[in-house]
Amino acid sequence: MPAAPRADLLGLTFAELRDWARGLVGFADRHHAALYRQVAGTGRFAPHELSEWQEAERGRPGTLATLTQAAAEEQAPHVARAESAHDPQHGTTTKLALRFADGREAETVLIPMRGGEHVTVCVSSQVGCRMGCAFCRTARMGLVRDLTAHEIVGQVVAAARFARIAPRRCLALRNVVFMGMGEPLDNLDAVARAIACLAEPRGCAIPGSRITISTVGRADQIPRLGALGLGQCNLAISVSSADDALRDRLMPVNRTHDLAALRRALAAHPLPRGRKLLIAYVLMAGVNDADADALALADWIGDLDAMVNLIPFNAFAGSPWQPSPPARIVAFQAALRGRGLHALTRTTRGDAVLAACGQLGTGKKEVSVG
Repeated sequence: MPAAPRADLLGLTFAELRDWARGLVGFADRHHAALYRQVAGTGRFAPHELSEWQEAERGRPGTLATLTQAAAEEQAPHVARAESAHDPQHGTTTKLALRFADGREAETVLIPMRGGEHVTVCVSSQVGCRMGCAFCRTARMGLVRDLTAHEIVGQVVAAARFARIAPRRCLALRNVVFMGMGEPLDNLDAVARAIACLAEPRGCAIPGSRITISTVGRADQIPRLGALGLGQCNLAISVSSADDALRDRLMPVNRTHDLAALRRALAAHPLPRGRKLLIAYVLMAGVNDADADALALADWIGDLDAMVNLIPFNAFAGSPWQPSPPARIVAFQAALRGRGLHALTRTTRGDAVLAACGQLGTGKKEVSVG
């Protein structure tokens, strides 16, 4: 029985795709480089459209038939739904529901930066999430399954195609952040492979310096980042309380990887020159937004080379909290700055279509296929 056509080419490095295609039909690197650029740039495997392979077919009839039978033409996930929210000052934020081959979906967000001068793509690493953070809508789904490397890269390619941006040629698609559905460090091998593919010069050409990996605090996985070649990526850590008892309730990961363990892992994590750790703190009215909470956070950060990103809680149906009032956010930020910390407040974008931080997913329990 012949093998099913491959649909995972977006999860291959150039060397891997070249070796696979060369094993089928031979030919030189320039033929395979053209093929790789096409797959990474368009999400399609269509060698018959490339001049290099048209030339190869003329010299050796049957070459294109062999190639096209070996892989599916469509390599990127299908855009099942798209919802947008426009802000006159910041541009249009678009949330895509991307459907994979098994019918499962994950959400990806295109976020305009600098008034639309360039775009950040927020990708998911899992369908659902098992971390159980109380302020996150994705957590209500539970973990359905991990995403593969080609499904992760496929989100970037599908988002770029949707926005009519060629990721290799247009500076508009600038950054990739692993801040969508799922916990990246809970699926780290697939995330690492996806990042290696995204960085390929012949493909998307997005370097690690423009990729951010966000974690809820898997302290046991942080030491693996360097070993997996992710040392050049930016690291964001969701903290949201410097009190273990409160963090236990808000973020169950703290029960196995407490604040002390997390801080040790961060202190040991080597940072590229000129970079800082990004400490994310979701502010909820009357829960974790008092001046005392800010000072406790400053004490916990101590001498870590870090900046703080304050995130007003983004509400969703059934959530018991409200975002901290603007005056309270300003006071919290001032308390951190008074302790010498660099603290910024994230501008909320896309909340009208549940595309903001903590709002992705169905918001209901789903059945795992794993």
